[in-house]
Amino acid sequence: MNRNPVQGGRWVVTIGAVVIIASCLLQWWQLGGGPGELPAKAGDAFARTGGWADGFGFLLFLAAVATLLLVALPYAAEAPIAIDRPISYLLLLGVAVVAYVLRTISMLQQHLLLYIGQTPPIQPLRGPGFWAAAIGLLFFARGVFELWEARRRF
Repeated sequence: MNRNPVQGGRWVVTIGAVVIIASCLLQWWQLGGGPGELPAKAGDAFARTGGWADGFGFLLFLAAVATLLLVALPYAAEAPIAIDRPISYLLLLGVAVVAYVLRTISMLQQHLLLYIGQTPPIQPLRGPGFWAAAIGLLFFARGVFELWEARRRF
């Protein structure tokens, strides 16, 4: 079986980008809604919370969309594309990771991730999109690693 290692890396990057895009549309945080609490207030990656990092959820989404466009680019062209290099994927991964980390720090500062006074303080079901984005970033990083390793072998 003649498997192209670059193709395998692109598939893993694609899976990561699709998971990130889907996660941005899911709920990232929720306040209230439990027994004896106020009605639930929730938000996704694009929700305005009044924090300094409100736009970083959108930047994460844009990095994932740009990744999908980069993956599709070689199939749309007849000749090799100069931008289709592992470094391009690495830069997009860097943008996505920085956006996710900054959005996480902002959400922690606003007490949207850790629920003080509740057991357990981290409740993944109140923000499945947030955790799915982390999984998507892991897939994305693995795919970039495979692309980088495939480049070194050729």
